[in-house]
Amino acid sequence: MAADEISSQGFNLNELFRDVTYEIDYYQRDYTWGEEEVRTLLRDLCDSFRNWSGDSVYRRRPQTAPQYFLGPFVYHEPVRNRRFLVDGQQRFVTLHVLFLQLRLWAREMGDSQTVDQLNRVITTDGKSFCVGITDHDPVLRAVSEGRKYETGAGDSLSRRNLWARNQQIEYQLIEELDAEELRHFTEWLLKRVVLVGIRAAGPNHGYRMFETMNDRGARLTAVDLLKSHLLSNVGDGEEQLNTQWQEMLRELSTDRDDPLAASHFIKAYLLARCVRQGHAGDRHQVATNLNVWVRRNATHLGLVTGHPDRFLTFVQDLLKSARQYRPVLAATRALKKDGDHLETVLFNERNGLGIQSVAVLAAFDPGDQPTDAKDKGRLVAGYIDRWYALRILQDLPVQSADLDGLVHNELVPLLRGCRTVADVASELGALAQRDGNPVAEGVTLGLRGNNAHQIRYLLARATAYADEACGKNPDILAYLDRDRFHIEHLWANHHHRVANDIPDPVVFRSVRNQLGGLGLLEGRENSSINDLPFHDKKPLYFRANVLLGVMAPKYDLRNPHLRVFIRTHRLDKHLRTFGVRETMPTVIKTRQELYLSLFERIWDPDRLGLPASAASAPPSDDCGQPPAARRRKAAPRRGAAPRRRTDVAKMIEARILRAGTHIVLTHRSTEHWATIDATGGIILDATGGTAYGRVDEAGAVARGTKTCQGMNEWHIEDEHGVRISLRAVRDRAVATGDL
Repeated sequence: MAADEISSQGFNLNELFRDVTYEIDYYQRDYTWGEEEVRTLLRDLCDSFRNWSGDSVYRRRPQTAPQYFLGPFVYHEPVRNRRFLVDGQQRFVTLHVLFLQLRLWAREMGDSQTVDQLNRVITTDGKSFCVGITDHDPVLRAVSEGRKYETGAGDSLSRRNLWARNQQIEYQLIEELDAEELRHFTEWLLKRVVLVGIRAAGPNHGYRMFETMNDRGARLTAVDLLKSHLLSNVGDGEEQLNTQWQEMLRELSTDRDDPLAASHFIKAYLLARCVRQGHAGDRHQVATNLNVWVRRNATHLGLVTGHPDRFLTFVQDLLKSARQYRPVLAATRALKKDGDHLETVLFNERNGLGIQSVAVLAAFDPGDQPTDAKDKGRLVAGYIDRWYALRILQDLPVQSADLDGLVHNELVPLLRGCRTVADVASELGALAQRDGNPVAEGVTLGLRGNNAHQIRYLLARATAYADEACGKNPDILAYLDRDRFHIEHLWANHHHRVANDIPDPVVFRSVRNQLGGLGLLEGRENSSINDLPFHDKKPLYFRANVLLGVMAPKYDLRNPHLRVFIRTHRLDKHLRTFGVRETMPTVIKTRQELYLSLFERIWDPDRLGLPASAASAPPSDDCGQPPAARRRKAAPRRGAAPRRRTDVAKMIEARILRAGTHIVLTHRSTEHWATIDATGGIILDATGGTAYGRVDEAGAVARGTKTCQGMNEWHIEDEHGVRISLRAVRDRAVATGDL
């Protein structure tokens, strides 16, 4: 092999995809990236963008901002601008779908400049996709045109997975970014995100490189380097340490074929049991380079040279914790009905709350029996699941950063001090008592532009709960699957049908999307009936789940389980059918109350094993440190809801805007007024009480569109009646240093 056969070059995404097509060779696998890989990539990109956009120097001089390195890829180029990927297909396909979703968003916003930028990295000639994998074309055409792709029996794994990941990217983008950030994010993505291309000499050379990369071992990981460090300091205990290390790896790989399982576990263990409270730098370094953190903090961990027994004890504690954690790890990938009651572990994982592992491990004690460790895991996962549900019902953010704060700042300090299952239950019960029961705040909660995943989760939990109570065997994973079950609107999107009951189209759109107007219906049935009037749909719900089926005439006949359920939970006024004279507002209000009643039962602290009493247990640090004094935070007053992280909320907090400020949006010559509440929520005057978390959402409802650049379109009026956009108010406050 000649020395000049391999060359490398750095590319930003604009350079990487412009006027170039990428194909794959015959030996390449399907597109297999799952939810976790795509979620991690998007979250990392959005977090990095926020760090960049939050720095005024970088915004003024983008070329000085650090680049985001997305890793290497390997290719060969038989002719100019036609490249075959040897390694990197998963990232390239995911980026391509991300470009398509950004372009759809830009088209919706009428942002022609951003559309033009994205056109250049999506196609080479306006027709052929830059990532030219023939099997993917039907899915990509559907995405590009903004229409649904109907998966069929003949579809490959790649096509099915590609469509699923496309839907995930669509929802996650809306959750992560505000509409006004679209252009800046696209520019940052195309110009500051880079990959390094390693070019092979030709197809045979590329295949040999592929074999070498996939069949001839892997590079040393941080876990390997940590093990080497521990072995070098354990003296005569090398064999014993190595044996226990291998046993730990087996515990972590039995239920999950994941080469990163050991890394994830050790990071979570260090974060849970070892990092110093209040040291954000510790958390960052553990997450990025765990072996370096262990070396630099040897004294803190008790890993002192000359004391080999401490190194052995460190690994023994890792092994014990791995054994305790194994059922929890298994529960993150499959729903097991073996009496473990670890269902919420899987739900949290699917909801992007993987950091639950840190809180679970913080609750473990090395001396715990397996059943005790399992019970602790169940309690912690149940509390986090309840936290997630209550945040949704309060229309508060549920992104990973929000749970990070809860886990690191509250749960870990408390749970490190717990010894028994009762201690964990008592501590979490005290937190649940502090959180209160804000379920009633969801009286107008419903489907919006950025919360489809969360609304589906609430619907799935309520639907499965009612099914099970009524003697059915619910498949909650099917309810959570957006391809198998669709979110059904009881009322089709035809305002004229109910104009007498709801004259205002904005109110109609808001009420139609409330939880009470929704249910879960199998996809094929939903497609066939979704345009029918509500009272024509009711008989067709007969074979559906309990929450929809109960509206069908005579559904309750010969259904003793249903009658017992209704009587036991006093749901006779809510879980019922509706007469033809009952109006849309009446039906949706009744069913909204039904859902809230079910949520109170599903997430009742007593049902979750979280009593309302508090206990005190001596705190400790399992990594060789002396016990630290526990610092309990004063429970906040009930009703002092957490602040939103939006610009509007920041302006309220900085007193640039006042709670009660009136704002207006004009669309097609119609003025839509709203009020900003004390948390930064936007309450549309027409809907009378619905608080939208972001101005984009409120604007989209008012306009009747999918998206809205809320900061640009909502205005305040000054004392002279001059209208100023919220964006101008914010930018002025930033310029003067008030924000």
